[in-house]
This record gives sequence, C-alpha cells and structure tokens, in this order.
Amino acid sequence: MDTTKKKKSVDLIDLERLLPRLLYAWPLYIISIIICLLIAFYLNNWKFDKIYNATTTFKINSSNSNNNLNNNSINFIWGGNSNKVDALSYTLSSRIHNEKVVKKSGSYVYYYEQGKIKKSDIYKTDAPFIVEIDTTHKQLIKFEIGVEPINNNSFKLSLINENGRGYYYHKDSLVDNEVLSIPKSGNYDQWLVGKNYKFKIKRNHMVYGEDSKYSFTFVSIPEATWRVMQNFNVSNVTNLTNIISVNKTSKSLNESVDLLNNSVKVLIESELAEKNVTVLMTKKYLEKQIEIIKHNLDSATNNLQELQKRTGINDFDSKKIEVLKDLVELDKEKIKIEEQISALSRLTPKSNSSVNNLIALNIAGLDVTYFMTNVTKLEELENEKSKLLNLYQDDTKEIREINDKISDARKSIDNIVSAHKTKLNTDLVHISNKIYEIESKISILPYQEIEFLEANRSFELNNQIYSDLITQLNAASLTLASTISDVSIIDPAVNQGQSSIGPNLKKNYVIAVLVGLLLPMLYIIIKELLDFKVRIFKDISSRTEIPIVGTVGDLGDNSPLIVLNSPKSGIAESFRALRSNLKFLYREKPLHDKNKTILMTSFIGGEGKTFNSMNLSTVLGSTDKKAILVGMDLRKPKIFDDFKISNKVGVTNYLSGGSDLNSIIQKTVLPNLDIITAGPIPPNPSELILSTKVEEFFKELKNQYDFIVIDSPPLGLVADSYDLMKYADCTLYVTRYGYSEKNFISTVSKKYDEGEISNIGVIFNGYKINTGYGYGYGYGYGYGYGYGYFSEDQEFDDSLKGKIKRLILRIKNGA
Repeated sequence: MDTTKKKKSVDLIDLERLLPRLLYAWPLYIISIIICLLIAFYLNNWKFDKIYNATTTFKINSSNSNNNLNNNSINFIWGGNSNKVDALSYTLSSRIHNEKVVKKSGSYVYYYEQGKIKKSDIYKTDAPFIVEIDTTHKQLIKFEIGVEPINNNSFKLSLINENGRGYYYHKDSLVDNEVLSIPKSGNYDQWLVGKNYKFKIKRNHMVYGEDSKYSFTFVSIPEATWRVMQNFNVSNVTNLTNIISVNKTSKSLNESVDLLNNSVKVLIESELAEKNVTVLMTKKYLEKQIEIIKHNLDSATNNLQELQKRTGINDFDSKKIEVLKDLVELDKEKIKIEEQISALSRLTPKSNSSVNNLIALNIAGLDVTYFMTNVTKLEELENEKSKLLNLYQDDTKEIREINDKISDARKSIDNIVSAHKTKLNTDLVHISNKIYEIESKISILPYQEIEFLEANRSFELNNQIYSDLITQLNAASLTLASTISDVSIIDPAVNQGQSSIGPNLKKNYVIAVLVGLLLPMLYIIIKELLDFKVRIFKDISSRTEIPIVGTVGDLGDNSPLIVLNSPKSGIAESFRALRSNLKFLYREKPLHDKNKTILMTSFIGGEGKTFNSMNLSTVLGSTDKKAILVGMDLRKPKIFDDFKISNKVGVTNYLSGGSDLNSIIQKTVLPNLDIITAGPIPPNPSELILSTKVEEFFKELKNQYDFIVIDSPPLGLVADSYDLMKYADCTLYVTRYGYSEKNFISTVSKKYDEGEISNIGVIFNGYKINTGYGYGYGYGYGYGYGYGYFSEDQEFDDSLKGKIKRLILRIKNGA
C-alpha cells in the first residue's frame, strides 16, 4: 500500500466542521432571535425615551431702519451684514445666550413622571403643575419633591431625594449642604416659604394621571444651560444665506418648541439691545451736552437782560443784526470743527466694534464705512499673522511680508485720520480768520454797543446750539422708539402633534434580529475554537496519512457485544466492512503463513479499543476460520465481563509460568472464537510483556488459530503496545467521536511518519450523524451506517422508553 508521507496543514477553524454545526443549530437561532426581539420590544416601549424634533425658521434682514447712525452701529457690532448670519448662528449656540433662555423659560426646574414601569423626564407644559421660584431667595437644588393632589385647591408634598445643596440663582453660587424641611401640604398659587426655599405650585392645564406620580427638582443655572444647549442645530436654508433654520431635539415635543421660541425671543431682544447701543450712547452724549449748553444759555440770558436794563439798549439796526448773525454762524462752525478734531483724537483704530469709536466717527464727520473697511482689513491681517506665527519664526520671509502689509494698513488708517484732521485744521484757521476780520470791523464801535453785541452773540450762539441739540435728542429718541429687530420670524416652532423621530423602532428590531443571529454564531464559533475533540473524518485525515479503515457507529444503549447479540444491525455490518478492509493493512511479508495477528490499541482509555476488539474477533470467529481474542491490557482487564467468563487465569498466569496455554484458553458461544483474558493484575506488567515467554506465547497461538486479535493497552499511557506491535501483522488505532483529542492522532502520526510504526489503520469509533457536523462519506474504506438501514435497526426503539427498557435488560443480564 502507498505509504507516502505528506505534511498536513491544519486550519484554525475548519469550515467543514463549522458550517454544518452552524446550520444544525437553527433552533438556537430561533430562540435567540425571539429573545432579542422581546428585549427590543421592551426597550422600544419602556426603556428608550421617545425623541422629538421641532424647527423654527427666521430671516436676517439687511436693514430695518433708514437712520444712518443706527445702520452704522449694526455694521460695527455684527461686523457687517455678510458676517451677521455667522454671528447670530454662533450666538444661538453660545453659553451666555442659552443661559438667558434658561432664565426666561424657567428651565432650571426639572419635572418627572413615575409610571408603572419607568420614571421619565417631562417638560413643565406636560406636567399637571408648574413650579415658580423666587430667584432672589435662597433655594435648595437637587432635592426631589413629590406632588400628589388632594383636591382642586391643595396638594401633598413628599421628599424623595434628600441629597442637595443650597444655591442662589441671582448670584449663580453654591453654598454648603443643608437639610430641607418642607410642609406636608400646600395650596396652589400660594408661596411656600422657608429658610432655604421659596416657591409656589400653580395648576397646569394637564390632569394628574391615575397610575402616575409626579415630582420636581431644582438645578443650577449651569446644569440647566448645559441641557438646553444639547442637540441644538443651526443651519442655513439651502443657498439663502440670510435665512436661518434652527432645530432642537429633546424627550418632549413641548420642550423643543418652548425652548426654540424662547431662544429666538432672547436673540431678538439681545440683537435689539446691541443695535440700540450706539443710539443710547449718542442720546446720553446729547443729554450731557444739553446740560452744559443750557447752563451757558441761562448765564448768557441773564447777562443780556442785565445789560439791557443798565444801558437801555434793546435792539440794533439791520446792518448790525447781519453782523451778529454772521458771527454766530461762524462761532457755531468753529465749535463744530473743534469738536470734530477732539473726536478724532479719541479714536482707537484697533477696536473697530467700539461704540465710542462709532460716536467719534460720526462726530468727526468721517466716512464710517470706509474707515471700518480699513480697520477690518487691519484686523484680518493681524489674525493672519497669528496663524503664521504657529508655522514660521519671526525673522522668516512670510512674517516679514505680513508685517509689511500690517504696517501699510496702519498707515492707511493713520493717513485717513491725518488727512481729515489736516482738513479740519485748515477749515478751523479759515473760520478763525473770518471771525477775526469781523471782530476787527466792530472794534471801532462804541464800547456799549460792542458790549451789547457780545452779549447778544453769546445768547444767540448758545440758544441755537441748544435748539440743535434738542432737535438731535428728539431724533435719537425717535430712532430708539422706531428701531425694530433685523431678525424676523418666518415659521415659529409649534406643536402640531409631530411623531417622534426616535427611537427608530424598525431599525432596533432589525438590529435585534441581527444580534439574535450573531450571538448563536459567536457562541458556536467560540465553542468550535475551544472544541479539541475528534468529530469529523477531516479531524483525522488533516493530521495524518494513516488510512481510516473502519467507521463504527454510536453504540447507544446496546450491548457491547453487538455483533453477537444484534448480527443484523448497522454496527455489526460496519465490523464486517472492517474485516474486509484489513487485507489492505497486513504486512507484505506475513509473520506466519496461515495466521493474521491484529493489534487493537488507542491513545487513552475509554476510546473503545476493547469494544472494537471484542466485536472484530466475533466477526472473524463467525466464519469457518478459527479466531482468538487475547487480552494483553494487563493493567486493566475488561474482556471477561462482557463475555460472562472468568478472569482468574489468563495471560499473566502463562507469562509467569503458572499455567500452560490450553488451561488459559476459554470457549465462547461461537465454536470458532476463543478468548484468553488478561488474568489477575500483575505487579510488573511491562516486564512480563518484554519477557521471552511472550514470543513463545504468540508462536503457539499462531500455530493454532487463523486470526489473533490483541486487545493491548493504550499507547498514549504506556509503551506496552509498541512492544507488542512486532507480533502483529497490522495495528488498528481506535479514536472515538467526541471523546478523543485531535492532537492524539498527531502524536501517533509522528511516529508513523518517522517509520517507528507501520501497517496501521484508524477506526473511527462511536461516529454520530445528524449532530451538526455533516456526514462522513468519502473517507477511508469503511462506512458507519445509522439506524434504520438494516432489519434489526428498523426495530430499534430510540425513544426514552426504549432506552429504559434496554438499561433494565442489561442490568438483568448482568445479574
């Protein structure tokens, strides 16, 4: 026979083992999927909170006022119209803005509803009551207080959670832990006041649920702000940069709607306040100037009246009136230019959003837009320099170039201011010269007329300036009253009964099915990885070139002597197939002309070598050939029990010289089958097997019998089997389904590859089909038939009742 040795490769996971096992476990998949679907059903309905989404849309108008001062203020505060959208978007997500939303909406009170199964967060509009607190009074946060109705006017209070701290809302400051002592009951819309609390509970339009309990707790402003800021998204609508869409997701649709609408309201209020900053500052400036000019006007009026009484002069001629009018106009122009020069000196070019800068620019008469453009350019360059400094050193070309650009931008701003200041100084000199010329002409008038002219000049100047300031103040007040927000709401957030956006029920059920499939797969794969037992033919063939010469099915509850007791069974037929296959294993040069000796072994006990020895010898003895079964497992003899024969004398008696051969041979019910048991267990079994008596023993047997079947010890435990192989024409190595380790065959195969053993074949014992490992056809020369093929198999009862009957029968026979 072909004994070519090939190195076998073994995969970590054998798909031939794994795939049938995965398919065979279909009940496990069904159970797993059902369990996962039940868990998903529980999570979807009782564990996961529903998530709702609300959206509001508003428009940012380019301008809602024709007032130049107001428009300029918006450009300065928001950085121009193009940046206003980004600024507002950032504001909506900012902590300061959302802190204002919390205070406006009262979101620092959390409400809870305890149902039959779980406790849920609810919003104030979904609760049967609303709690109002006095933010100026000391409160205790983190204490949970239960509310239970007594009647339509009163309620009961209970303290659920006693762990909390003192807190001042108007200061946003925590104090030491304190004990909360609240009254057991109260009336709606009535303040409950204590040392560390002050709140009242108001009825809401919602009614108390019959199976629900309600409670509330106070939290700090930062914690409430953090919650409001969560799941807040700001985006532009398509390509329209001035239309903003804001959406908010939360556990309550009413919460999302209320917080969105309050957020936009706070945004409008803040935008209006910032938009009116310049107008308010201008108004304050005008009021201060009016106060000064009014004082000067009152003084000038008194001087003029006293002069009229003293001199008796009450009027001028028309020519002098014209002179007085020219002087007053020139004086007004001079004061205006001096104020403009003073305003230029108050400019701080590095702060383009300064309100003071804006007022100074308007007073100085500079082009606000032009000046702002240059200052913005300077700031952009400085920002660019900051970024470049993270990449380059100070003395690099890139930094020098940006420094040159910054220097040029600064020069441009300085040039704008310097050029305007030069022009104003020139105008001031020109007007001062005109005033000097007129004053020179009137200096020739009599003293009393000059004195009266100067008194009228002072009065008219202050009076006109006063009137102009009053006019500007009224204009500023009108602007303030008529200013509207550049933010206009297109679609406010509303509760239209929108369905929840989460949890995604279908997705969760799909995930449950996938997990239900995956868990059994992982279980089976891990179990397969940790399963080192022989279960399929490939477990043997992938590890050795030793041929499989026989496959013996699972014995079940049958008698071990199945060939003798059930000769027409499938297992009996498998031993007949094994008998036919033995001719492929025998030595090419037989040890005896008329005898074939077969050695049966295994790696460890329990793999079925004795069972196979007994039934193979029975098959051999069922013919016209004489066969003998020899028990050479001197350490653990077993044959005698199943054949109902004695073990008092046997191989050990012969080897020790206590008995001759004929005295240890025992007959069986088969005329052509004899048995020699191992005999009493000796103290030195290995020495007996190595003795010369063994050779003499087998020589005598070979002369008397056609077949000798040797039941030898396990070769993985002792070396006796290796010593006995020299007397055998072939060796049968038994490996047992689901019992033998896969590495056992590797050990035997190594000796086979190295030539230490030969003429050996493998018997796959206890093989089972339909156990999730596929079928075994196509390997070796023998086939393991399952029950139902042969006549005695058809009568075989594999039910629990049948197994009990067979067990009773075995006990009875044993007795």
